Amino acid sequence: MKKGFTLVELLITVGLFVVVITIAVGGFTNAIRTERQVSSLISAQSNISLALEQMSREIRTGYLFCHAPDVTDWGVGTPRGEPAGNALADCGCTISQLPAPAGSWTCSTLDFYDSEANHVAYETASTGTLAGTLIESSTQLQNPLSITGNDITVKYLRFILYGQVEGDHTPPRVTIVIGVAPNSTDPAVANDVINLQTTVSSRIIDCDTTADPPNC
Repeated sequence: MKKGFTLVELLITVGLFVVVITIAVGGFTNAIRTERQVSSLISAQSNISLALEQMSREIRTGYLFCHAPDVTDWGVGTPRGEPAGNALADCGCTISQLPAPAGSWTCSTLDFYDSEANHVAYETASTGTLAGTLIESSTQLQNPLSITGNDITVKYLRFILYGQVEGDHTPPRVTIVIGVAPNSTDPAVANDVINLQTTVSSRIIDCDTTADPPNC
């Protein structure tokens, strides 16, 4: 007699094959998605780490943080060294709340002079082709320069200043708090924010703002 498979056996075999293939394809798809997420996060972290390193190098030799060189009255004797006038207005600074140290300021922009007396500012671009990136502008640049790539978006950026008041005999200290996320059409990747923070102390303690450029 000729032997073969019955229709029931064939149906069971095909059903098991479909189940195994579905599980295998799903696992393979998840592995590819995870690999893309990890690759995007690594790229974003590398990008922002390089930007933070560039900023730190300039901050270490910078001076007059969020302080106009023609403003010399910083309200000596006022509570917590609050400045008189609008010395911090251009940086969007407000008195820091706890847990920041007393006498510190939280700013949306970091404005200062570098070691070559160039006026430098760091902030997040809000409009134009550079929107969502960390940008640098200085007297050497005709237009702002993006120091983060287009593959990431800056979610938030804050600068906490401490010891920037002249005459306090304290080296200015800048804490950079930033959050970035990869640019992706996948919501799981785009909503994965990398939070970074670093503190940099300037090597310059006080400045003579009466000089032009300021003597530090």
